[in-house]
Amino acid sequence: MKKLVIFFIICFHPIILIAQQTNNNSPVADHQNPLQITIFSEYTTQHYWRGLGRGNLFGKGPAFESRIIFKQNKWTYGLFAAASFDNIYKTAMPFVIYNVNYQFSVALQDIYSPGKTFWQSDPLNFNINESKHFVDFYTTYKFKKIPLNLKWASVVLGYDPKEDGGRNFSSYAEVSTVHKFGRWQASGAIGVTPWKGLYAKEAGICNLETKLQYNFTTSETVPSCIYVKATYNTITNFSHFIAGATFTLKLK
Repeated sequence: MKKLVIFFIICFHPIILIAQQTNNNSPVADHQNPLQITIFSEYTTQHYWRGLGRGNLFGKGPAFESRIIFKQNKWTYGLFAAASFDNIYKTAMPFVIYNVNYQFSVALQDIYSPGKTFWQSDPLNFNINESKHFVDFYTTYKFKKIPLNLKWASVVLGYDPKEDGGRNFSSYAEVSTVHKFGRWQASGAIGVTPWKGLYAKEAGICNLETKLQYNFTTSETVPSCIYVKATYNTITNFSHFIAGATFTLKLK
C-alpha cells in the first residue's frame, strides 16, 4: 500500500503543481477559450480494458485509477495512472487527443505498464521485443443523428512483435452506444480484434460489454457516478462482473 501511495504521488504531484501555476498565470484575455483542468478518481473491483481483465496483466483484485485532463480548444492531453491492490497491475499513461470536429478525433497514448517490475524497468526502452511500452494510436467517430460511436486502435510503437519478425500492429475495433435517462446512463459495446496479437490469440469478438451507471453530484464541483458492468470475451470464453465509482474534480 505504501508503494501504491508513492506511485500516485510521483505521477500526479508535479502535474497538479503545473496546473496550479497555469491557473495563476492565465491571461485575462483568454476567457473565450479557457483551459479546463479536471481530475478523475475511480475505484473499480477489476481493471478491464478492450476485452482484457482478470489475470497476470491486470491482476485479480480491485484497482484505483486516476487521470488528470487538460482541455483547450481542440486539444486534450493529460496523464492516466492506475494500480491494483494485489500489486500486480501498475501503469502510467500520458495521452494527447485532437478533436478535428465534434464527430471525429485522433489520439495517441503511451501505455507504460511494467506491472510488478514498475520500479525496476527502463522507461526509455521502446524495443519491439523488450519494451514495457504499448504506444496506441486510435481514432473515434460519433454519428450526429444516432447514438453510435466507432473506434479503431493500433499499437504503433513499443512491445508488439510478430512471430516471424517485424511489428504486428495489434488492433482493436469497437462499436458502442450510450443512452441517458435522467441521472441513469446505459451503454453497450462490441469490440473486435481483426488478427492475432496482443488482444487475443486469434481474430474475433474479444469484448461484449454492457454498463449501467447512475450519475449524482456531491457538490457543485464534484460530479460522481457509481456503475456496474458485465463483459464477455468470446475468444477466451471469459466473463467479468465489475462494479465501481468515479469522482470528478474540476480545478478550472
